[in-house]
Amino acid sequence: MMDRILALGGQFDPNFTALAVIICVMSMLTAVRLFSRGFVARGEARPTWLLLAGISAGFGAWAMHFLAMLAYHPGVPTGHGPVGLLTSLILVLPMAIAAFYAAANLDGWVRPAFGGVILTFAVTVMHFSSLKDFRVDGMFHVDRDLVAVAFIACALLASGGFTIIGPARTVPRQAIGGIVLGLAVAAFHFIAMAALTIVPGRGDAGGLVISEFAIAGAIAAVTLVVIATGLGAALVDAKGAERAVERLRRLANGAFEGIVITAHGKIVDANTSFLNLVRADHDDVVGRAVDKNLLERGYSQSGNDDALLSPFDHGEAIPVEVRTRSLSDDKAEAVYAIRDLRAQRKAEEEIRYLAQHDSATRLLNRNAFMARLDALLERAAQEGEPVALLFIDLDLFKHINDVHGHRAGDIVISEVANRLRSMAKGSSLLGRIGGDEFVIALYGGTQPTEAAQCAHSLLEKLLEPVSCDEHKVEISGSVGISLYPADAGNASDLVAFADMALYRAKRGGRNAACFFSRDMDEAIRDRRRLARDLKKGIDAGELRLSYQPLAAMADGRIVGFEALVRWQHPVRGLLQPDDFILVAEENGLIIALGNWVLKQACFEAAKWERPFRVAVNLSALHLQDNSLVSRVHEILVNSGLSPARLEIEITESALFLDQARALSNLRRLKALGVRIAMDDFGTGYSSLSTLNAFPFDRIKIDRSFVDEISRSPQAEKIVRAIVSLGHSLGVPITAEGVETETQLEFLRREGCDQVQGFLIGRPEHIDMHAGLVAPSSPIVPGLEDDQIAQAS
Repeated sequence: MMDRILALGGQFDPNFTALAVIICVMSMLTAVRLFSRGFVARGEARPTWLLLAGISAGFGAWAMHFLAMLAYHPGVPTGHGPVGLLTSLILVLPMAIAAFYAAANLDGWVRPAFGGVILTFAVTVMHFSSLKDFRVDGMFHVDRDLVAVAFIACALLASGGFTIIGPARTVPRQAIGGIVLGLAVAAFHFIAMAALTIVPGRGDAGGLVISEFAIAGAIAAVTLVVIATGLGAALVDAKGAERAVERLRRLANGAFEGIVITAHGKIVDANTSFLNLVRADHDDVVGRAVDKNLLERGYSQSGNDDALLSPFDHGEAIPVEVRTRSLSDDKAEAVYAIRDLRAQRKAEEEIRYLAQHDSATRLLNRNAFMARLDALLERAAQEGEPVALLFIDLDLFKHINDVHGHRAGDIVISEVANRLRSMAKGSSLLGRIGGDEFVIALYGGTQPTEAAQCAHSLLEKLLEPVSCDEHKVEISGSVGISLYPADAGNASDLVAFADMALYRAKRGGRNAACFFSRDMDEAIRDRRRLARDLKKGIDAGELRLSYQPLAAMADGRIVGFEALVRWQHPVRGLLQPDDFILVAEENGLIIALGNWVLKQACFEAAKWERPFRVAVNLSALHLQDNSLVSRVHEILVNSGLSPARLEIEITESALFLDQARALSNLRRLKALGVRIAMDDFGTGYSSLSTLNAFPFDRIKIDRSFVDEISRSPQAEKIVRAIVSLGHSLGVPITAEGVETETQLEFLRREGCDQVQGFLIGRPEHIDMHAGLVAPSSPIVPGLEDDQIAQAS
């Protein structure tokens, strides 16, 4: 068999043979190039490219066969008829097209195998159909065994060629695959020709025979045209593909994620985002192994495909999220999408931080503080150390918000946090658990001594004014202290007991510190219940007004009434102001309470038959309220009460919070016609400067001085001085708390203008004073009959 194959070499013209093989290989290379376009194409373009690939391969195999047959010289005359020439072409083309369709559309190992076998069938059919029109002077016989060998050899080579081509994305594989396919066709032809034995004799070499040169020229020309057409189409498409690739490159460079394309684990291309991420140029990264040189896998515990990316300048590794997709069936080519996670990690850290910290102060919030305090107490239990908890609350913080605005309140909170932070020790735990509530846990040390020292330092630090824009805000704080394990054994009780101690500190006058004691528990709970009841009572109409008369010293006639609030508690009964005013101030209810008293007094006074004045007490917070004047004006209009009949009493301390704002409100009230009285004169810090700052309509001597008349010469001197001061300023003086004849006689001698107290009349419901508010007002017994105008 091998002898016959080797002997065949002398029967072929080498020039024609070389031409046949070259054309065949060129056709197959063209077919593979077209096949590569069809393999990746989608939609209608895909079958078109595969059709062109099959035509190029079919023409190449057909041209190779006939050019090789022209090169065949067996020693007897031969020729080729036109029928075989055309029939073989018609048969080979659809089968070659089918071979490339199979190689492109089937899956797995079936794809190259079927493609190779179908192409071999195409070559076989073409070969023997052309032999039917082969003219020879003699007879020829075919060795079936050699034909089988030719078939197998062609099938193996063709399947191998399709296997090498694969998805046909790289030029080297396309070239090698195309050459192997060309050799497969050539191998079949020459082995099959070796199976042909010609016996000289009577044969038919005549008939219609086409000239060998005509056949060769026509075949070569047609085949070259097909090759040129296919290559031209491929080149045009390649140019379009290059433009598309350039567009994709620009798109990739515009992506925020880093995009890397690899082949066999080595980088072949990367976009600008990736190059910026690793701080390198394009040439620096090409050829680098991604997983070995740049990425360290398994960084995240979240289950995502995260990694650490190493920059080229050996800087800090960058956390990235990596997504990978294979570009080929054998996974030799892949694309990596790499997203920088630094911003995300920072945001996640910030979210975790904010979940445990107060956003305004960056201190631990309530939940985080309580969790840390639990852990601190566990440690203290193991190590036998004490823990002191300091509960800090700002005094009158609501007033700061009301007077200076919430921006000032935010500045104060932030500044207080900074001051507490600057004083906290390394082992301290610091948190903000409410609007103006802060906590410090002190670990270890000598307790309660160190807690007391810390509280004292905190109170001093808090007294420093806070700068808010162009003015300074005066602040102070109160501190409640509880101890572990002396007072409480767990975090919640420790905080609750410190809160109770804080409540006691505020009741003691604010700007103070107080340690927890067991007797606080029920008392504080009771005051909290009272605060809740008061809030409901204001809305439920449980408040009542009592009126205490004021009499003129000159003639004994009633000149007005002071409205005093009482609370008819549904369970506790009638409560005096001393029982709930402080509770109202501590719980932010004093404004609502004062507004109710003001409105109710004006509406009731408007109904009196005689035009007595009515005096109403307002708190310091009222004087800081920007809406005070408009509210008073509205009440006066709605009630019909003349402004001259309303007198507002304030204490000296009411001016100290923000004197400028308070005086502004007082001047505006006076402009309405409302009278302003100074209450509890002599008990403030700067009584004379207060009188100098505002022209009061009346001064009331504090009851503490009146009560000491006849018992304290010093008190008598103070009363005498105040009366004299009033006369010098032209301001009427009222003495409150007059309960004895001795006190009344002293005040008459000293020239006091008006008196008020139990001796004159007790605070009662206005119905009990019906006789006084009637058209003819009686004279108070014991007072002489002079002009009421002189006293008013």
